[in-house]
Amino acid sequence: MAEGPELMKINFIGHRHLIQRLLDNDLLPSGSAICFISSVAGMGWDNDLPRLQEFLATPDYAAAQDWVAAHEAEGIIHYGFSKKAVNAYVAMQAYPLLKKGIRINAICPGPTDTPLAQANADLWLSYAQDYRDETGSKVHTPEQMGDVMVFLNSAAAFGISGITLLVDYGHTMASLTGAYPPGKPILDLIMGRVPMP
Repeated sequence: MAEGPELMKINFIGHRHLIQRLLDNDLLPSGSAICFISSVAGMGWDNDLPRLQEFLATPDYAAAQDWVAAHEAEGIIHYGFSKKAVNAYVAMQAYPLLKKGIRINAICPGPTDTPLAQANADLWLSYAQDYRDETGSKVHTPEQMGDVMVFLNSAAAFGISGITLLVDYGHTMASLTGAYPPGKPILDLIMGRVPMP
């Protein structure tokens, strides 16, 4: 699994570069829609908004790579930051892209059964297992995530832009509100409501 600068290229920098190339070449006409795959790990991004805005202000692929390299020693270049960048980008681009008739959103999947998740099953697929056991819900499939992305990019989601949609059977919201108390401590940590240990 990639880490540090490579992870940033895979999870965000390359995606933004592709979108910018499509825009520059008029290949995203009015009526288009974009959907990223983010993560619950990127929630609480608004707590890091000034740093994210600084990163997102990098004008191109090379400048973004340089920013990441310059900040790697700070210990912030990790999976969570890459997904915070996705969430902040989606929120910040909703307005300028909508002026071109383009919508942009992201999904935050709950545990999803993929080959990468299987390789890290103890960490990834066990997350929220207690919640799934109590609610009778199962680990998601990639096809289910694809269905949500298709919906967000369809005419049925005509007024939806700039959001990061949780697709986790309500685990995150139930945990944040305390309706599901066992999930609250980790979500409070992710959201920045309590300091990192």
